[in-house]
This record gives sequence, structure tokens and C-alpha cells, in this order.
Amino acid sequence: MKIKKENVTPYLIFIFLIIGSTGILMFFHVLDEYTTVVHEFLGLSFVVFAIFHIRMNWSNIKNYAKKRQLLLPSIVILVLSIAFIVGGKLHGNLEHDILEKVLRTPVSDSFKLLNGNYQDAIEILKQNHIVIDDPSKSLEEVSIQNKKSPEEIVELILK
Repeated sequence: MKIKKENVTPYLIFIFLIIGSTGILMFFHVLDEYTTVVHEFLGLSFVVFAIFHIRMNWSNIKNYAKKRQLLLPSIVILVLSIAFIVGGKLHGNLEHDILEKVLRTPVSDSFKLLNGNYQDAIEILKQNHIVIDDPSKSLEEVSIQNKKSPEEIVELILK
């Protein structure tokens, strides 16, 4: 099967436009719950179409390489990528750190934070057959005891 440039390029263009748009929305945390899924799945399809595009334009790419036109962009992108990775690691992940603390805090405290009212949270969980026999247990311990993931319990409380 011969793949034609006129079939690949339009898909590549429109996938790029959607990935670029969703990337900008994700950067500003606008509609994250919708844009993340679209961005990730179209990102995978973008890779597939980009591979086809590279294959069809391989002779041009080799010419760029011979003229060293790929050297500067590749170095710049590599350095920027490393800087973002290192910067992200040094900065830490605030959301992850907060979630870890909530999971390890006694449910009597974490439920107040999640729901605003400990008794309301307990009632919601009872309705969903999740038992809490000791308010000093952490959310992590409660999840193990009830064979539920901590995320499932948090979702119930936040509904």
C-alpha cells in the first residue's frame, strides 16, 4: 500500500492545530478534564502521521542534515527539553504533594478538607458501602480496608 503525501499532510495539519490548541488550553488549565484526553489521543495519532511525513520527505531531511540545518534546532530543542525536565523536578509537583498528604492524614481531617463537613462525608461513604471504623485512620488505610482505591473514595466525597 502506497501512502500519498496528499493524504497524510491534511491530517497532519489539522491534528497539529488541535494538539496546539489543546496544549495551550492545558497550559492555562482551561477545560483540563476534556482537553487532556483529546490532546493525548491525538498526540499519538500525530506521531503516526509524522512518521509517514518523515518517510515521504526523507530525501529532503537528508539534504537538511548534509547542510547542517538540523544541528542548531536539534540542540536548542534538546537543551530546552532538559531545562524543562530539570526545572520541573526542582520545582516539584504541588498537586501530587497535596494529594499524598491528604491520603496520609486522618480521615477526620482530610474529609473536612475535601467535603467541608466530616459527618456529611461519612454519610456519603456509608451510602456507598464504605465503612470507617476509626476516624484516626488515613484515607489510604480506609481504602485498603474497603478494597477501594483512594481516588474512588475522594471522588465520592467530592461529588
